[in-house]
Amino acid sequence: MKISYEWLQQYVEYTDGPEKLGEIFTQVGFPVEDIQQVGDDWMLDVEVTSNRADCLGHIGLAREVAAVTGAKLTIPSVDFNESGKDVSSLTHVENQSDELCRRYTARLIEDVKVGSAPDWMVKRLETLGMRSVNNVVDITNYVLMEIGQPLHTFDFDKLEDKKIVIRLAQKGEKMVSIDQSNLTLTEKMLVIADGKNPVALAGVMGGLDSEVSDQTSNILLESAWFDPLTVRNASRQLTLASESSYRFERNVSQVLVEWGSRRAASLLAELAGGSVASGFIDVWKSTHQEQTVDLRLARLKKVLGIEIDPKRVMQIFEVLGFEPNLDDQQVIRCKVPVWRNDITMEADLIEEVIRIHGFEHIPTEESIHIKVKREDDFQKTRLKVTNAIKGCGFFETINVSFIEDKFWPLFSEKGFDPVRVNEFTRKVDNALRQSLLPSILKVRKHNQDAGNLNCHFYELAATHRRDGKGTKVNEIISLGCCSDHGLRELRGVIEAVVKKCNGQASVTFQPADVVWAKEGCGANILVNGQVVGQAGQASEKVLSTFDLEKPVSLAEIQFNHLIELVKSAIATLTPLMKFPGITRDLSLVLDDNVAWADIAETIQSQSIDEMQSVDFVDIYRGKGVDKGKKSLTLSMHFRNPNETMTHQQVDGFQEKIVAVLAQKFQAQLRA
Repeated sequence: MKISYEWLQQYVEYTDGPEKLGEIFTQVGFPVEDIQQVGDDWMLDVEVTSNRADCLGHIGLAREVAAVTGAKLTIPSVDFNESGKDVSSLTHVENQSDELCRRYTARLIEDVKVGSAPDWMVKRLETLGMRSVNNVVDITNYVLMEIGQPLHTFDFDKLEDKKIVIRLAQKGEKMVSIDQSNLTLTEKMLVIADGKNPVALAGVMGGLDSEVSDQTSNILLESAWFDPLTVRNASRQLTLASESSYRFERNVSQVLVEWGSRRAASLLAELAGGSVASGFIDVWKSTHQEQTVDLRLARLKKVLGIEIDPKRVMQIFEVLGFEPNLDDQQVIRCKVPVWRNDITMEADLIEEVIRIHGFEHIPTEESIHIKVKREDDFQKTRLKVTNAIKGCGFFETINVSFIEDKFWPLFSEKGFDPVRVNEFTRKVDNALRQSLLPSILKVRKHNQDAGNLNCHFYELAATHRRDGKGTKVNEIISLGCCSDHGLRELRGVIEAVVKKCNGQASVTFQPADVVWAKEGCGANILVNGQVVGQAGQASEKVLSTFDLEKPVSLAEIQFNHLIELVKSAIATLTPLMKFPGITRDLSLVLDDNVAWADIAETIQSQSIDEMQSVDFVDIYRGKGVDKGKKSLTLSMHFRNPNETMTHQQVDGFQEKIVAVLAQKFQAQLRA
């Protein structure tokens, strides 16, 4: 933002020169990019951060200078005489989009003499590179650069039906702007219209048809607040930027809307001979609610590492307009000024103090001291889990915590209510994800489009759900996995992860109805008999929603269960086996409804000490197997730590197992 050194001096008693002034601005967080002499004045190009709309005018920057130097700050008077009829009897404002225009004020100034602006005003505007137009336009530009509040003046006699309508444009509606650009509007653009047509693109630029000219005598003065995002989108889409849009995009104060209107009206009465009609129209969705923020002096010292005299802290807040009050508990209660939209918490107040007091007061040391902290249970478990799953060929993904509304119902039971953030913070896709799987599937889709095959991804992150009463939000750390391989391979990955956390833990997959899984292909994951998560093959509906061409297997585990496994793990040493083992594969014909889990449990219940493992191999249905039956192949490994086993011994174990399976499940060995 460009400012005039001479203009700034109208508000603050400062005489140390533009170079020193540039140093002050840089000190308080507004770097000066350029300083140039313009006639007998100086222009400073100041970089203003996007959250400080209050400093997009000379008064805001003058307030910063006054806080640093202790100089007196002078705010100009906005007094003027009103006469004639009440403005509400002369015009009317209709707001059809109060979310996008939360405040709109209108004043009527009659019998204006349009002519040249006074030399002092022209000089100040030209120092900033702004061309003088006439006294009316120059006054609105002057107030814009003075306080940062954009204004607009309409030739009142050119307005159809003598009224203002704030509405969204109709698709294809056209308008010619003041700079003679032919604009084609969309239904997402906010316009200021009269009784018939748009007369301004809200927050961006006025229309040519209602422009103030030398023949204008009656003026409608607009001062308003427009939605920053709507202004920004319209400005970018039409490639139409202005000093007004630059400020509206940074969220000007709704309260100062009226002050800017009064300031312009007083100058129009003084410099353009206008007569201000009585009163003003103020369409305001919700009036300002006073905000207070507390600052603990003890917290200030702890954060900054230095002690600042409370009197100095109070002085800083006084000059900045916070009306501070220090209580007996050494807590300063500050009223947030109406022009400071960026102040919401104690940390913001601490920043204000050190900005003005000066960062140079914080001492520097030649060395830093680092306190070593032991790895906690979470970090220890995370390392074990990530090493195990990466070892299985999985890649980590990191995604945003929000989920689109079209995705989360696929992974939720009927009646589920997601946790959402405030709509002002995030208007769309503001549901916090209750599952990691949708985010991982979006990554899978992205890789599919890039031509990457055989993808395996995982994410370790927070999910959010309401408690049973719906009054509290629980943050649950989860491990989510997605694999192009089948559920059997994914089960092996889960087993590897669990065994890495605790070698003694047992993992079983229990068939279950999983909301996002294909029918008959879902399971609960049990560790030591406790349900810790779910796994399954994604349903056709899930695949089609994410536009996936190949089947994928999914799993999700609550991470806190893995942490408990690591905490309860006891390291044991087992000598290596010296003697070879024997493996036997069996193909059994059974009823189709017999589950593998029941088969495995029955075999293990025989308490054969020499049996090292029993593993699922395959299932076959088709030629050679009767309808309603299946052929299940399993593999058993036998080994004795003390001697070499014989096939006669294993034959006995096998016969025992086959007999039990035949008795319990009517299983038959397949020929």
